[in-house]
Amino acid sequence: MRVLLVTPPMVQFNTAYPAVPALAAFLRHNGHEVAQEDLSLGLALRLFSPAGVAAVLRALQKKYAGRRRPPSVRHLLAHASGVRAAISETVALLQGRSPESATRLAAPGGLPEGPRFAALRGLVDGEAEDVVARHRASLFLDEIADAVRDGLDERFELARYAEHLAADAASFEPLARDLARKRTLLDRWIDELAEAAWKAYRPAVVGLTVPFPGALYGAFRIARRMKALAPAVATVLGGGYVNTELRDLAEPRVFDFFDYVTYDDGEIPLMRIVETLTDRQRAPALVRTRVRHRGKVVLRDEPTAPVLRHRDRPAPDFSPIARAGYLAMAESPNPMHRLWSERPWLKLTLAHGCYWHRCAFCDTSLDTIRRYDPADAETVVAWMERAMADTGLAGFHFVDEAAPPALLGNLSRRILDRGLHVEWWTNIRFEKQFTKELARLMAHAGCLALTGGLECAQDRLLGLMDKGITTGQAAAAMRALAGAGILVHAYLMYGYPTQTTQETIDALALVRRLFARGCLHSAYWHRFALTLHSPAFLDRSKLRLRILDGREGAFARNEIPFDEPGRPDPGIHGEGLRRAVYNFMHGVGLESDVCTWFDFPVPRPSRDARSAGRQPRRSR
Repeated sequence: MRVLLVTPPMVQFNTAYPAVPALAAFLRHNGHEVAQEDLSLGLALRLFSPAGVAAVLRALQKKYAGRRRPPSVRHLLAHASGVRAAISETVALLQGRSPESATRLAAPGGLPEGPRFAALRGLVDGEAEDVVARHRASLFLDEIADAVRDGLDERFELARYAEHLAADAASFEPLARDLARKRTLLDRWIDELAEAAWKAYRPAVVGLTVPFPGALYGAFRIARRMKALAPAVATVLGGGYVNTELRDLAEPRVFDFFDYVTYDDGEIPLMRIVETLTDRQRAPALVRTRVRHRGKVVLRDEPTAPVLRHRDRPAPDFSPIARAGYLAMAESPNPMHRLWSERPWLKLTLAHGCYWHRCAFCDTSLDTIRRYDPADAETVVAWMERAMADTGLAGFHFVDEAAPPALLGNLSRRILDRGLHVEWWTNIRFEKQFTKELARLMAHAGCLALTGGLECAQDRLLGLMDKGITTGQAAAAMRALAGAGILVHAYLMYGYPTQTTQETIDALALVRRLFARGCLHSAYWHRFALTLHSPAFLDRSKLRLRILDGREGAFARNEIPFDEPGRPDPGIHGEGLRRAVYNFMHGVGLESDVCTWFDFPVPRPSRDARSAGRQPRRSR
C-alpha cells in the first residue's frame, strides 16, 4: 500500500522535521511503499521564487490601489524591481548553491533594505563575508514575509501559520471558520501543493504530522484537499501538538478531514492503520488511535500491543534532504542562534523520553517524557553513518528531552574510535556530571553547542519545581562546557508560582554574571505556563493556584489559565527580561545595573544574589 507522509506548513525550513523521516524508515522497513513531502519547505520555496514574489506584488498592488499601505507593504512595493531581481540569487545563496554571490549580497546596497536591516547595523561588523551575506539574505526574505503577513494574510509567519487557531483552542469553531473563509494567496498555494503531492504519488494513505500549533491549519487544509481529490484516501493526523493538546479529542468534525488521529510514538499506530486498510478481513487491532464511529469519537487501543524499543528503530530516511533545497536562514548575529538555523541539521534522538522526568512544569505524565528508553552509542553511530551516506551531510541535532551525560560520553568515544568527522549539538540538564573532562571529550568529538534549562535561576524555586540541580551545579557545568569551546544556551522561566519580584531580579543578576564570565552565550526567557499533564497542575492546590477556566472543550486542551490570589501579575517583567538578555547576547550591558532594563522601579539584586551560582566549598 502506498503511503505519503507530509510535514505541513509552517515549521522551520532549514531542515526536515524528524517525524516524517523516522516514520518513513519504519514503514519501509516493514515492507510498505512510502514517500515523503515537506510542504512547509514547499510553501517557502513557492513564496520565495520569482513567480511567487510576482504574485505577491500583484496581489498587494491590487489590494492597496489608492489605499494607505502598512510600512512593510510600502517598502516592498517601492522596491519591487529590486526584489524581483534579487530573489533567485538570494535563495540560491541560502541553499548553498551560489557561494560566489556572498560578495555582492554582503555589500551595502546589494539588496533592498527595509526596517529589519536597521536592527542589524553594527552587530555583524568584523564577521566573515559569507556570514554577513547570509544575515542580509535572511533579513531580505523576512521583509517579504512581513509584507505578506501585514498586507495579505495576517495568519502567516515564516515558522508558523495560523498559530492562533490552535493555541488554547477549546473549540473547533475558529479553525472551522478559517477553513471555510475565502482563500488567500497562501491558502491557494497550500491547496496547489497538496494537489501536486497527491498527483505525484497517488497514495492510499496520507499521514500528516503536527509538531506545533502553527502547523495545524496547514495540516487540515492539506487533508481536506486530498479528500476532495480522492474521497477514498485515508488521512491520519499525529505529532507533538496532537499528543498534548488533543488527548481528550471529542469533536466529530475533525473526522471530516482525518480518518484517524494517533497518539504518542507513531510507528505502531500507523503501521496498524496501514495493515487494516491492506487486509480488512485480518485487520489487527488499532493502537492509540481515535476514529469516528456512529457520529461519536472513540478511542481504539490494544493495551498489550508491542512497544517499539528505541534501539530497534531503523535509521531515519533522510535521503530527500540532499535534493530538497532547504534554506539556511541566519536572522540573528548571535553565534548560538545562528547555529540553530544556518544549515540542514540531521535530527536524531539518543533516547526516548527523559531520564529525570520529574520537573513540575513539564508534561511528565505523557509517554513521550515519562518512558525513558535510551539507544546505545553503537546504534546511534550506525544511524549517523547511514544518514551521512544518504545525504552527504555531517551535522547532527540530537533532539532529546535531555541527553544523558553517560551516553554522550560513550557516543563521543565511539565517534572518535570510528574516525567520524561530524558536528553536533543537543539539549541537556546542567548537572554535575558535565565535568571538564567530559566537556573536552565531547568537544573533541564534534560537539559545538548545548542547550539546557536554568529555568528561574534561583535555588528555592529550582527545589520547588523538583529540577534536581542547583544554580551552583548549573554554573559549574556551564563553565566546564564553555571552557571546552562549546556554546551554551539557557532556557529561562519567569512567573513560576510563588516567585517574587526580588527572586526575578536576582535571577537576572545571575544570568548577567554568567554572560559576563563567558559561561553563557545565549538565553531566552519565557513565561511559566500551567499545563494539564504536569505535576504543577496536579499540585495546584499546594501551589495555591486558582484555576480561571478549565477549558473542557471538545477540541484542544492543555494550557490551563490560572492566577495566584494576592500576587501581582508577573507578566510585567517579561519585556525587561527579554530586553536585557537580547543585549547580553550581543555583549551589551554586562557591567550595568540590571534594574535599568525595566521601565518601572524594581528592587536591586539582593546580597544573596551575589553568591548565587557558586558551589559550596568542600571541607578539607
